Amino acid sequence: MTEDTTTSDDEIGSRIESLARDLVRTINTAPAGQREQLRDMAVHLLRDEVEFVVPSSGVDTPPSGASNPFAIGIPLLLVGFVMLILFPPVGLLLCAAATLMMLWGIASVVLARREP
Repeated sequence: MTEDTTTSDDEIGSRIESLARDLVRTINTAPAGQREQLRDMAVHLLRDEVEFVVPSSGVDTPPSGASNPFAIGIPLLLVGFVMLILFPPVGLLLCAAATLMMLWGIASVVLARREP
């Protein structure tokens, strides 16, 4: 951050503090029964009117819904071991499915790193 940015941030911060103090003084001059309503109105106006701009970064991020099959295979393997004791055929299938999921997860990571 440069010195100009820091100075302008300080100026903006002090201006916001000054405006907030003016707003507090104005609300405090209102009748006592209306102060809470005026405060709520000021808060809602600030929430509704302030625009948020999300800076775009140059880094590609994976979609939020993406999950690694390896992470799904771990609990599946644990359930498979429990089912192996209770009902062996189902337990074997779950363990096999978990092993395939974990191998798929490892392969997807390796292949994703190899791509340019």
